[in-house]
Amino acid sequence: MSYPRSTYTTARALTYSYIHVPPQSTNSQYILFLHGFPSTSRDWRHQISFFVAKGYGILAPDLLGFGQTSKPSDLQMYKGEGMARDIVEIMVSEGVGVVVGVAHDWGSFLLSRLANYHPEHFSAYIFIDHGYNSPGRGLTTATIQHINSSVQAKLGFSIFGYFLFFNEEDAEKLLNEHSESVESLFFANDNEINKKYKGAPGGLRTWLTEGKIVDLPGYLASEDREHYQHVFSVEKGGYGPAINWYKAHLLNINEEDEKNIPTSAHILTHPTLLIASTGYIITVTANFPEQMRPLVPDLKVEKVNGGHWLQLEKADEVNKIMEKFMEEKRLA
Repeated sequence: MSYPRSTYTTARALTYSYIHVPPQSTNSQYILFLHGFPSTSRDWRHQISFFVAKGYGILAPDLLGFGQTSKPSDLQMYKGEGMARDIVEIMVSEGVGVVVGVAHDWGSFLLSRLANYHPEHFSAYIFIDHGYNSPGRGLTTATIQHINSSVQAKLGFSIFGYFLFFNEEDAEKLLNEHSESVESLFFANDNEINKKYKGAPGGLRTWLTEGKIVDLPGYLASEDREHYQHVFSVEKGGYGPAINWYKAHLLNINEEDEKNIPTSAHILTHPTLLIASTGYIITVTANFPEQMRPLVPDLKVEKVNGGHWLQLEKADEVNKIMEKFMEEKRLA
C-alpha cells in the first residue's frame, strides 16, 4: 500500500520528501522513521503499514542525499547538527509534537544527534542493528583504520574496507556504473562475501569492477530491485550524494559542532530500545549494548535472529517488539 508524500523546504533551502500519516486519534503516538544506506523511506513499508493500522501517526522522510529529497554535493550540508535541524523543522511544520524515533544504519547517527540537540521532541528511541552514536565518536578515517587493523589482528578479517573506498576519487563513478552490484552486495546475507568484498580493503572495488552480483534475499522482490535501480540512477543523482554521509564522518566535519554539545546532553534521558541482529558485525565486532549502557540509563535490548536489514527480513518480529516497547512506555 502506498501512502501520501509531502514536501517541505527547510531554512537551509533543502527540500525533503516524506510520508506523513496523521494518527487516528489525538491520543495516538507519532513514529519518526529514519532509514540508512543504500535505501529510502520505502524500507520502512512493513512498519508503516503495521503501525498505521494500529492508529499511530507516521513521519518517514527520504533523508538528505536519498530518494526524492534534495541531493546537495556540498559536504557541509551533511553535518549532523544541520540535518537534525531539518527534521525538527519538518516536524514543527506538520504539527507533529513528541515522537518515538526509530532508526536503522545511518539513520541511527541522525537519531543520535536529534537526541543530543532536540530531546524535547522525543518520548523514546529505537535503534535497529546500530546503536547510539555519542558525540565525539565519529567514524573518522583514523578510527576506521584502527578498527580494521584491530579486528583483522583479533579475528582475521576487516569490516570497514568499503567505508574507505567511498572517499576515493572514482568511487561515485564506479558505484553509478554498477548499481545492481551495489545493491546485491549491501543486501547480501553471506558472511564470507561480506568479509571479502565489503570488509576487506579493496574488496568493494574488486566487486564493482568485476560486476559481481548475487541473488537478492527472499525478503526483497523484483519491484524492490527496480526501486533501487530507479532511485540511485544517474538521472536521479546516483550514489554520490548518499555517500556524502560516509565522507562527512571520514573527514570529521562534525568535530567542532559536537565539541559544543554539553556533556549532560550525551546522556539519553528517554527510554531506549536496541533491536540487535545476530549478524557477524554486531555480534563479533560491535557490542552495542555494552557501548550504550553508560550513556543510556533506560536501555532495553532485544536480539532478533537475522541480518542487518531486520525491518525487512524479520518485519513481523520487529514490529511486535516495537509495539510492545511503545505500549509499555506509554503505560509507564
